Amino acid sequence: MIDVMLIDDDVSIRDYLRDVILWEELGLRLSCEAGDSETARELYQLHRPKIVVMDINIPIISGLELAKEFVAMNRDVCILVITGYGDFDNVRDSVNVGAIDLLAKPIVPAEINESLRHAVERFTQMSRRYHTQQALSELLTENQALLQERSVTQLFTRPPEGGEVKIRKQFELLSLSFPYQYFAAILIYLEEEPSGDLGGAAFPTAFKKMCDSAFLSNSFRIFSCFGSQDCLYCLVNWSFDRGDERMEALLEKLLEETRFYFQAGFSAYMGSPVEQLADLYRSAEQARLSRRLRDDSFQGIVNYRNIGKLTPSCHTSLQQMLEALVEHAQTFRRQEFCSLLGRVCVETRLEELREFSLELLSQLSGLCFQSGAYPWNIVNYPGTIARIFDTDSQEEVKNVLQKTCEGLLDVLNQQRTKSKNHLISMAKTYVQEHLGDTDLSLESVSLHVGLSKIYFCQLFHKEEGLSFNAYVNGERIARAKSLLLNTGKKAFEISNEVGYNNPKYFNYVFKNTVGVTPLEYRKAAGIKP
Repeated sequence: MIDVMLIDDDVSIRDYLRDVILWEELGLRLSCEAGDSETARELYQLHRPKIVVMDINIPIISGLELAKEFVAMNRDVCILVITGYGDFDNVRDSVNVGAIDLLAKPIVPAEINESLRHAVERFTQMSRRYHTQQALSELLTENQALLQERSVTQLFTRPPEGGEVKIRKQFELLSLSFPYQYFAAILIYLEEEPSGDLGGAAFPTAFKKMCDSAFLSNSFRIFSCFGSQDCLYCLVNWSFDRGDERMEALLEKLLEETRFYFQAGFSAYMGSPVEQLADLYRSAEQARLSRRLRDDSFQGIVNYRNIGKLTPSCHTSLQQMLEALVEHAQTFRRQEFCSLLGRVCVETRLEELREFSLELLSQLSGLCFQSGAYPWNIVNYPGTIARIFDTDSQEEVKNVLQKTCEGLLDVLNQQRTKSKNHLISMAKTYVQEHLGDTDLSLESVSLHVGLSKIYFCQLFHKEEGLSFNAYVNGERIARAKSLLLNTGKKAFEISNEVGYNNPKYFNYVFKNTVGVTPLEYRKAAGIKP
């Protein structure tokens, strides 16, 4: 079903459109309707209809101006413009904003349904094109990995036949992106068979994934593939200075983890950094030379520029992981948090994991304190710390840490729900204090409560069951009714006092809400003008 929005300040015309449009036959569904541009703007952001049927002459701003806003938000939206004027300027302007048809009043059912049929056909064609492109993309993907590996292997094993431009173009076709300034070739030789269950073909695959993850998590771009069964070719790309030193440290850490988790090892040989993909073969040659010159008994990391000199063990990236976990907790991305924490628990040595656990629990508790919660019932610090430090089982530390973190995340989520209610209360208070302000708007209130406009709009609608604009108009009209009954002020004065600088629009909203005009309302109450 395709969602449709109706915009016309005349309720009878909207009723007529609902009756004459062939909704089921055309596969359409009425998602929302509005009588003025301000309400229409908010409802469009909430519902995002694909088709908008609108009158040019609506309150506040013209339908064409509103159509331009909709097209700016979604260039694929279809606009059907209704006008009682039929002049050339409206025809020209409607075409300029992307309207697919112009309908003159009185509206003929056959004409509007034919226009809607054209709109549906347009979306059907777009959908077909999308699915065709998806099929072609999937077909390429089936062979893309093999083509990528072949192209990178060629750069490692022989001088390129074309220059930098040709290589870049070929890589772009294969969705290989290396946007940074520096490149280097690394050859990693798996020297031992792992002990335990992970052997044979499974170990190289597991090692490759661990290697790629280590580089990516340390701000490197990497493409790796096996040039032979035991040699991993790594094309590494980065943007910062002294990147080869960071790679040495990273590889040292990776070697340490490989020995710990798989009881296996490797030797890695790094060529010098180059600044063009066309020069990668030279870096790969230096990596091969490093292997030939190294001591036969050597197993470790060698950088071509300092052959024979081993770099010290690297500094771990646990701090980066800690920062990422805290960010996931702050943004309520629980799945990402649990996934990363599981990885940390597996990849970190027991001694480091204990220290890491204390720091993580401390920071999560701090987030709870900041949100107004005191999670002493969740984190029994003496007992939790004792369990972490009194066991020699990494699995036990992992279980304690994960269970405690889950409890803290529950506390944060509960506070988040309370925060929603608090933010809605803040917004309502602000509205009451600024009802007479003509600048009162979705933007000003969302700024006051510290949320983005779109998110606040969605949150308010979800929590209150009505749009923000409808709420503001309701509060303004309620205050206007009180002023009409309890003061002798003129209608235009009351209009200004409740935030409407256009008396005609005030009359329109009042009648649309109450059913009578302000003067009729006052007269019905027995108050003389």
